Amino acid sequence: MNILCFNDQTVAELFPKRDANSHKGDFGTLVIIGGCEKYAGAPYLAALGASALRLGCGIVKIAVPEFLLPALQPRITECTLFPLSSNDGFIKINQNEFGELTQKATAVICGMGIGNVPQTTEAVKYLLTHCNCPLLLDADALNAISDDENAFFERKCDLTITPHMGEMSSLTKLNIDYIKQNKIQVAQDFAKKHGITVLLKDSQSVITDGNRTAINKTGIPAMAKGGSGDLLAGIIGGLLARKIKPFDAAAAGAYIAGKSAEEALKFSNEYSLLPSDSAQYISHVITQIIKNGK
Repeated sequence: MNILCFNDQTVAELFPKRDANSHKGDFGTLVIIGGCEKYAGAPYLAALGASALRLGCGIVKIAVPEFLLPALQPRITECTLFPLSSNDGFIKINQNEFGELTQKATAVICGMGIGNVPQTTEAVKYLLTHCNCPLLLDADALNAISDDENAFFERKCDLTITPHMGEMSSLTKLNIDYIKQNKIQVAQDFAKKHGITVLLKDSQSVITDGNRTAINKTGIPAMAKGGSGDLLAGIIGGLLARKIKPFDAAAAGAYIAGKSAEEALKFSNEYSLLPSDSAQYISHVITQIIKNGK
């Protein structure tokens, strides 16, 4: 199988010149679902990544347990907040709330800081069977269904997953060392079997839908830090919301996330760089990509 490598030219194709007569509704609505009492910051970081607006998405809604609203409200400006019911510090599925939240979404991402508890499993399964738009699952949203393979087959939406090695081990029941040594084959097999797009995170991430496969070569060791995955999920979500195909959104998202960290490092160091630092360079990176891609 031919292995692809995205570059400025291929990613620039995803950022065509906008029609002068356009409005926010033309560029999609991203819904970000996550957060719990223990991991309050993750959905905010995902919103930074999507910027989601910096990726060209028109509207971003951040859905968190209602008790997190006071903490997030002072920090959210361009995005909107949506309160969700909760129980014992975690999101509790309320079908009316989830239905209202996802009704007009063009992409949904879920899992950042959501916590691995039974009610997370219930919420993720609801999204898999009720979403009418592309869905990205990350972090504990993956752990929540790692023992229920049927959840992948019962879904009604295009699905992208972004596991790290540990999460991929939980999903496949394969040893982490084996996955590391055979990451392309493992990712391809899982994607093909389930008909989904897989972004297996590593120093050089593998992106595949079972038919096409890419290796991302952007990024730096400073990204090996909590929050980098949240940022990546937000970036991909911003692209999915614009109705970019899941494989292209995942591969381009990994490329942009890595390039943004590389740019941020010019003003920091490999020890101190934060994911939120990288988020500040997304606009700069996209500007350069568009210029170089002409």
